[in-house]
Amino acid sequence: MIRFDDLVPHKGYVIGEIACGHGGDICKLLQLIDVVAESGAQIVKFQVFTLEERAIPGEDAWNIFAKLELTEHQWRQAIHHARELGLSIISDVFGYKSLRLATELGVDGYKIHSEDLLNSYFIAEVAVLGKPVIIGIGGAHRSEIYNLLNFLKCKNLLGQTILMTGVQTFPTPIEAHSLDEVSDLSVKYASLGVKIGFSDHIDGGCEEAYTVPLMALAKGACVIEKHITINREDKWTDYQSALSKVGFCKFVQSIRTLAPLLRPVGILNEHERQYRRMFKKSPFMRRNLPKGHVIHQNDIEYKKDPVNAIPVSSAGVVGQQLTGNMSAGALCRYSTLNSKVGAIIVVRCSSSRLPNKAMMKICGRESIALVIDRVKRCQSVDCIVLATSTDPSDNLLAQIAQREGIPVFRGSLDNVASRYYEAATAHRLDHFVRITGDAILCDEVMIDKAVKSHLKHCCDVTLMTNMPFGTGKEVVSINAIKTILDTAVIPSNTEYLEYYLENERYFSIHHVTSDYDFDPCLRITLDYQEDFDFFSRVYAHFADINPYFTLADALAWLKKNPEVAQINMHKKQKYLNFDVDTQLTI
Repeated sequence: MIRFDDLVPHKGYVIGEIACGHGGDICKLLQLIDVVAESGAQIVKFQVFTLEERAIPGEDAWNIFAKLELTEHQWRQAIHHARELGLSIISDVFGYKSLRLATELGVDGYKIHSEDLLNSYFIAEVAVLGKPVIIGIGGAHRSEIYNLLNFLKCKNLLGQTILMTGVQTFPTPIEAHSLDEVSDLSVKYASLGVKIGFSDHIDGGCEEAYTVPLMALAKGACVIEKHITINREDKWTDYQSALSKVGFCKFVQSIRTLAPLLRPVGILNEHERQYRRMFKKSPFMRRNLPKGHVIHQNDIEYKKDPVNAIPVSSAGVVGQQLTGNMSAGALCRYSTLNSKVGAIIVVRCSSSRLPNKAMMKICGRESIALVIDRVKRCQSVDCIVLATSTDPSDNLLAQIAQREGIPVFRGSLDNVASRYYEAATAHRLDHFVRITGDAILCDEVMIDKAVKSHLKHCCDVTLMTNMPFGTGKEVVSINAIKTILDTAVIPSNTEYLEYYLENERYFSIHHVTSDYDFDPCLRITLDYQEDFDFFSRVYAHFADINPYFTLADALAWLKKNPEVAQINMHKKQKYLNFDVDTQLTI
């Protein structure tokens, strides 16, 4: 089976193209199938055809293809052999007879030769079968490609389409290939979900027969098609652009080694982390400085310290005031500076899943007021700000903030990063704790621990780990939120800000871990009616016996009362991190 979604450059899919290399001999065909399997390639491709589909009686081509045609029984034998070896199978089809046979044989995908590019209705008949369809576009005009794709799009048949570049002139000169064509087509038809493959036909004896396809992968080819033979010196049919058995195995190994380097950019790998530890410098005091001193650029120097290396930019140090006396040679941390830390609670009333959830009362108090109550317990924050939108529907939230004695900031309804940043700058914060309005049981104990650790380790973001879903919060530097605000590809997606903050490729990240013991399926957030029912039960239990209960108290009680924990366990997040585009243009 071939999963269309798996056909991406970094997975390095290779099609071992047998074409007519068997010369009409089933024994040779079986040998060639063995070569594909032994190489580690994932896919083998045949050309299943009937004589009348490939040639006209009396023409030279008729006599050529007559010698290459195989019987239905022989094709069944070949398909069975390929299946036993674990190969996926693609078949060229040249008309309705070969399509019927290939379908009966249960192939995993089809290829339309460029000679049939204008046979739109036939291609539609192939596409409707719901398997990957490779369409050869060698020698085609762009208008022909466009018109075909538009035709298939109108019939909703573009779901698994691959355009295969390349022409065969036995062999094809290197200069006749275009790598830019791969990237050009990839960009132009990406919006249709169409992918691009690369089929070179360079002389199999040239070194470029190995390197050019690798370059095509780097240009965006989702799959590479490569002709094979057993021994080039034997000059079997179609040998001109084919790699030998040894050469093909070498080629596939190269693909397997190098294709993973094309994977999407991920988090820093261990080698990159090691490099940072080995070579990044940290700021140290040049001389003794008194408490209250405002740091000048000449007061610090950068030196290597692989044990205590911290990622602090001089731009974030200069101009800051010292909170105590500092000795020459002392390491400069955020904790030694007069850093202002706030807690920003972001909330709005226009929730799509549970409208006005912030105003829903739990034991007589609005849920947002309960969040404010808990944040007020934090000892590590200098101020608490409720950040809501300028939309009139959020006027009541502003009134609650005023009632509870905390400042309110009103900003963008949809751009959450903007709201955080503007609220932080309005209150001159250097760092803030990101708190959402649905975090009814946010944990003041871990918040204080995270803030202290954040100021010591000086990362862009500090994350809490080993926390029940809905209770883990982040401490964020002002520079990190400004970076997201300025560079988010889709600003409205910053509603899911944690997915941006968790990306170690973008930001330096530190983790603080709790020692809590809880069911990993536990859900402690307010997004659905079941969540509200859950919180109502929890607060009702503690209302009289311990109104100032902590998250730890709640977890201990839930462990003894699993029926309460199960009220909302079945509810799921609206989006997972891989469902949301969190790209930054950095």
